[in-house]
Amino acid sequence: MILLRPWWLAAVIPILLLGWMAMRRTRAGGWEGIVNPAVMARMRALGMVSGATSRWPSVLPFLAAAIAAVALSGPARMIAAGALIRQDPLILLIDMSPSVAGGARLADAQAAAAQALGLAGRPVGAALYAAQAYVASAPTSDAASLQGLIAVLGPDTMPLAGSRPDIAIGSLDELFGTLDGADILLISDGGSAGPRAEEQAARLADSGARLWALSLDGPGPDGAPAADPAALEAIARAGGGTALPAREAGAMMQRIETARTARLATSDEARRVFRDLGPFLIPFAMVAILPLFRRRG
Repeated sequence: MILLRPWWLAAVIPILLLGWMAMRRTRAGGWEGIVNPAVMARMRALGMVSGATSRWPSVLPFLAAAIAAVALSGPARMIAAGALIRQDPLILLIDMSPSVAGGARLADAQAAAAQALGLAGRPVGAALYAAQAYVASAPTSDAASLQGLIAVLGPDTMPLAGSRPDIAIGSLDELFGTLDGADILLISDGGSAGPRAEEQAARLADSGARLWALSLDGPGPDGAPAADPAALEAIARAGGGTALPAREAGAMMQRIETARTARLATSDEARRVFRDLGPFLIPFAMVAILPLFRRRG
């Protein structure tokens, strides 16, 4: 469930506050506090003031208005085929520098990538990087083919050693074309991450993509620098996303899909992707004010 026009919810609180104030008022308009009780009783007997039998009728219009505000906020659910209308890809960007490929971090990277593939539900592409970045697979709906590719990665996969996440992030649009709406999932130990990589991540975000990161914090090969999750978090933040440990790949995919759904809700395709349930709430507002139309004796 998502709200297509959430700003309408801001009207609910003042409406309910006004309804509460109306309920506090008596049916005689507050005259009981200043008119002699005997006089008030006589005025009620003459029909000049209505009896304070119920305060709820004065609240009903506010209740109907609150329901209408919720309806206008656009509670909606995704149509079954809605996710197929706009197939923005997920790009896995996997660090294959010596500090990852030469030790136990590679297995963690492969496990995280495999979990992401299993949960993607949309076309997924893959790129590998060390000193340079290379396309491992163009975006495809065949996740099984990518699973096999990820499984055979090893220390000798990359032709050149090194670690240049800035070059890898900066070359993604050249490798895959336009990335507007795409999500980039960087799987790395944070080696050589810094301001240049953050600048490239921010540039990607400006072009309509979003960058996320899974940090590999396991032991590296002898002589390898320590993992730097903070650097990865800075890159992800610059790219409009967040970072999590690689073992939380499932939680990361949930975040990515939640952000994607919110982005679709504000896109031009929103009416085709989501079914607005707001109109179905209007009858409840009508029922709320129906007692106000009853004939009074």
